[in-house]
Amino acid sequence: MSKADRSRDAAARWFARAQDPDISAQERQALAEWLAASERHRAEYAALERIWGTAGAMDAARLRALAEPAGGAGMPAARRAAAGWPGRRGAWVAGTCALALAGGWLAWQSAVPEPGGRVAGAQVPAAYQAAFSTAPGERRTVRLPDGSRIQLNTRSRVAVHFQAGRRDVALLEGEAMFEVAHDGAQPFIVDAGAGSVTVTGTRFDVRRRTAGMEVAVESGSVDVRGHSDAPRKAGAAVRLTAGLGATVDGSGAVAPAAPVDLSAALAWRDGKLVFNDRPLSEVAAEVSRYRRQPVRVADAVAARLRVSSVFSADDPDALLAALPHFLPVAVRQLADGSAEIFSP
Repeated sequence: MSKADRSRDAAARWFARAQDPDISAQERQALAEWLAASERHRAEYAALERIWGTAGAMDAARLRALAEPAGGAGMPAARRAAAGWPGRRGAWVAGTCALALAGGWLAWQSAVPEPGGRVAGAQVPAAYQAAFSTAPGERRTVRLPDGSRIQLNTRSRVAVHFQAGRRDVALLEGEAMFEVAHDGAQPFIVDAGAGSVTVTGTRFDVRRRTAGMEVAVESGSVDVRGHSDAPRKAGAAVRLTAGLGATVDGSGAVAPAAPVDLSAALAWRDGKLVFNDRPLSEVAAEVSRYRRQPVRVADAVAARLRVSSVFSADDPDALLAALPHFLPVAVRQLADGSAEIFSP
């Protein structure tokens, strides 16, 4: 078996497992590591995502008939597991992918996405809709049909809608990093409530807040506009280039471009939380995004304390355990799973 075939088979097994709602956090982390290890891994997995999107219109009986992997029909469950075959639901997914390929989508295997760009030789669909989300503490990367990629941070939701002449993404909650495939004829527009970001091809981060949004650009350039009912503010745009960021407040007013500490702003992609002289109140709010239950600061004295450190986003409770060792605070775990930081 060639290296490409091994990557394709591994992608099919991982994709099948990822569709199971019972997939564990450890398996999701293992999948993320497998994807990060190779551009070929990411390309093969992205091809399956695109194929899966076409399977909804296919006959369910035929899909189920293809659900058993070749050579696995009479194989005992223990042997199938040892051989790396996915479970029953995963096998159904594999069958779906097999049918999609048999139905004429095989061309996508020789047209995998080029790094950071559009799928070579592939047509971007005239209409495409999808929605993606992450749970507390989860990160997820999805590839779109045009070759663009979205990395979702914890507690994030996006809705994607492609149509003739434009590519729209609504960031409904949380934060996402966008790697946009260049297409001058079809601008890529991210709406985050208070404002929007328009690009044709670049890498940038958008965070939606309760009132407002934040944008940071890693490469290329973007135009940031605020949504406002006030005529004097509406339509005003700020151009951001690499290393610059801007905020949009709840009224739709866009702040001037300013330098951004990208290493801190984008550290979440590597599973890190970076704080540079931030008040403990902000640290607690940020850590709460990565926990199922929030962290609260009980008093004003503790809230004003400053924090400069790096912590793991995958283990926010380690930060809580460390706080009393370098700040004059104590941490109390409450019965509902939340935590309270207070001055002793």
